[in-house]
Amino acid sequence: MRFAFVLLTLCFCLVACKSSSTADASGAPRITASPEWLDGRLPAESAQSPRDGGTLVVRLMTEPATLNHLDDDSFEAMLFRMVARNVMDTLVELKADGTLGPGLAARWTESNDHLTTTFSLRSATFSDGSAFEAKDVVATLDTIMDVTKRTSRARGELATLASWKAIDASTVELKWKAPSVFAIRALARVFIFSRAQLAGDWNAIGLKPIGTGPYVVKSWDRGQKLTLERRADATTGYLQNIVFRFVKDHTAAAAVFEKGEFDLMTNITPALWRALEKDEPSTAWAKRDWNRIRSFDNSFSYVAWNERRPPFDDARVRNALQYLYDAKLVSKVIDLELEVPTTCPYFPQSDSCSKTPTRTFDPNAARALLSDAGFEDLDGDGVRERNGKPLKFSFLLPATSVRLGRLVPMLQEQYRTVGIELEIERVEVATLSARVNKHDFDVMSRVWTEFDTDQDLFQVFHSSQIDAGSNYAGFNDAETDRLIEQIRSEFDLPKRRALERQLHERVYALQPLMLMTNRQSLDAAKKRVHGLQPSVAWYDLRRVWVSD
Repeated sequence: MRFAFVLLTLCFCLVACKSSSTADASGAPRITASPEWLDGRLPAESAQSPRDGGTLVVRLMTEPATLNHLDDDSFEAMLFRMVARNVMDTLVELKADGTLGPGLAARWTESNDHLTTTFSLRSATFSDGSAFEAKDVVATLDTIMDVTKRTSRARGELATLASWKAIDASTVELKWKAPSVFAIRALARVFIFSRAQLAGDWNAIGLKPIGTGPYVVKSWDRGQKLTLERRADATTGYLQNIVFRFVKDHTAAAAVFEKGEFDLMTNITPALWRALEKDEPSTAWAKRDWNRIRSFDNSFSYVAWNERRPPFDDARVRNALQYLYDAKLVSKVIDLELEVPTTCPYFPQSDSCSKTPTRTFDPNAARALLSDAGFEDLDGDGVRERNGKPLKFSFLLPATSVRLGRLVPMLQEQYRTVGIELEIERVEVATLSARVNKHDFDVMSRVWTEFDTDQDLFQVFHSSQIDAGSNYAGFNDAETDRLIEQIRSEFDLPKRRALERQLHERVYALQPLMLMTNRQSLDAAKKRVHGLQPSVAWYDLRRVWVSD
């Protein structure tokens, strides 16, 4: 699946810190960080053997609406990270190196024409004690592909699936409408549910999903925390409990971080990350007790223009707005050079990104494009008009987003200099999500997260996904559709990469989304936490254990 969708809510804060273990010339405590710590590189693991038991407390910035990842309202990245491989399993697993490995399927075979895939299933049990069988896979796919259910985003992941059936209790056969290089990879993002639970109350799935993973949902205190507990019959996982604490406010999270109440602190703000690097007593606690972790997400932040509304249906206007985004200034002032400016929707370290798009901040180019689109300030009020209608629109801004709270006023000022009036509409996160899903906005910003390095952009840019998928901008371009479909069917890697570069150039030229940055994960783990291995799929918490 594509997951879209973690909101841009980074904040920029400095915290007053204390504690240390050494002293400077004045007697104040001080600890100097190692180069590895400053770079965010985890130290080599010790030779200790993993131990069972203990609790890992993880700070999360957002809380899911439900725990049913099939539901459109909960089809988002953080929920996937919480339950994937912990509570729920998939037929195949994406490994840290980007290759596919066995999941609930011990092995699989594919026909020469790539239109039939047969999976041989391993033995497993659900957390309610029932045996996992091929019928559970069929029931899950029945649910996803049922157009009457709220599963359109999961359905978009499997758009080429034609039929599915159980051959016997341990064998499933899938047939595809057309060959797709992404078909099996998409299954690494499809959780397999118990057929008994799918036949019951849909809302109950969102409270306590029944899966084959080593953990079950022990409790969920809304607005506070969700606790997973290791199953008595689990054969994987070391931790007895995993506690996800929901602290969306970065200032509050920083204070809890300093107190040591988290074991894994995620989503550290750029300002705090930089502040902790200072060689002074106030940062000694972090250097003494914590390992910092800096790694690339395969995600990008973006601004979406709603093309169902003028003037965003005009590519000249969208390109003019892109010229008014000062990527270098944003990187320096807001992101403190901890996010990487990008124009490419693909994994930044792949060959899928073209080197052609090089447009830079240029207000004069923006003015020329707006004039070419027919917008001029004829009445001298400072705002351009076309056919008597002023060039005026609103930015839907989540009230808790400190990063956007700094970025959007910067855009507002840049727009004003060329005759555009931007209004800022602050809304709660839940309201924003509901409005975005209904295409009820002029401009909005989000983060698109991928859990794979080899990705399919069908959901984001294909015109068929405007209503049923994640094409929130309402982008409709026949050439883009053709390229996406051709990429899906191209199994020769160099040829596929060349097509992906063409797609990058096409979407950059038309600007349905203004891509801003590739995100980096800025996290920290207590030194008692072992087995962490960052990847685009986040951390595999089944590998993690804690020492005394």
